[in-house]
Amino acid sequence: MAKEKKVKEKKVKDKQAKESKSIKNYFNQKTFLGVTLVGVLILAMIYVFVYLDFTQKTEELEKSNMELAASVRELEEYNTNMEAYKLEIEEIKAEINSILDAYPSDTREEDAIMLAVELGERNTIDFDAINMEEKEGVYTVEPYLVTAAALDGLDESLVFTQKHAVYVNQTTYKELKSVIRQIYESDNRIGIDNIVYTKNEEYGVLEGNIDIYFYGLAGSGKEYKAPDITQYPAGTDDPFRSEEIARQMAMDMLNEMTGEGEEDGAEENAQ
Repeated sequence: MAKEKKVKEKKVKDKQAKESKSIKNYFNQKTFLGVTLVGVLILAMIYVFVYLDFTQKTEELEKSNMELAASVRELEEYNTNMEAYKLEIEEIKAEINSILDAYPSDTREEDAIMLAVELGERNTIDFDAINMEEKEGVYTVEPYLVTAAALDGLDESLVFTQKHAVYVNQTTYKELKSVIRQIYESDNRIGIDNIVYTKNEEYGVLEGNIDIYFYGLAGSGKEYKAPDITQYPAGTDDPFRSEEIARQMAMDMLNEMTGEGEEDGAEENAQ
C-alpha cells in the first residue's frame, strides 16, 4: 500500500511538473512574441520618424546644394564676363538714348500746319483742308522699368504718343513723289498711314489725301520746341499759297498740253 501511495504521489508530482513547464513555456512564448512585437514597433517608429525624416532632409539638403552649386556657377560666369557685360550695358544705354533723342517731347497742331507750309514751299501742292485728331498715348514704359534702366535724369514713366493728321490736297503725280520724299526727310518723327488719290479727268491732277501720324515721347525730360512759323502780314487769307499753286498747276498742265514744257527743256539743254 505504501508503495502504491508513493507511485501515485510521483505521478501527481510528474503531472504538476509537466503542467508547470507547459505554463512556463506558454508565458515564455508570449513574452518572446510581445518583445518581438515591441521591437518591431520600435523599428517601425525609428523608420518612420527617424530614417524617413533623415532621408527627406538629406534629399532636401542635396537639392539645396545642387541649387547653390548652380548659383555659384552662374555667379562665377557673371564674374568672368563682367567686363563684357558692362560694355553691353553701355551699348544698350547708348541705343536707348538714341531712340529717346529721335522722338520730340510733344506733337502739336503747329507741327502739322508747318509741315503743310514746308511741303507747299518746295512742291506744287494745293491743300483743301487739314484735319487733325487729339493726341493719344499708344505705349507706356512703367516707372520701375525706367528706374531699372538707370538712365540719367529719367525716373518716371515714358509715354509714346501719336497725333493723326489728314492732308486733303491736289497735286500731280510727279509732285506727289517729291512730297512723300520730303515727309520722310522731315525732322519730325512721322509715319505715313495712308495715301489715297483719284485723278481729276477734267484738269488732269490728282485729288486725295495723305494720312500722317506724328509721334512724340512724353517724360523724356526734353522741352517742346515749337516750329519756326513765319509771320504772315495781317489779313493774309492764303497762308498755303493755294491761289499761286493753283495757277502754277494750271500753267504746268497748259505746258504739257501745248508741248511748251518740252521745248523749253530742249532749249535749256541746248544752251
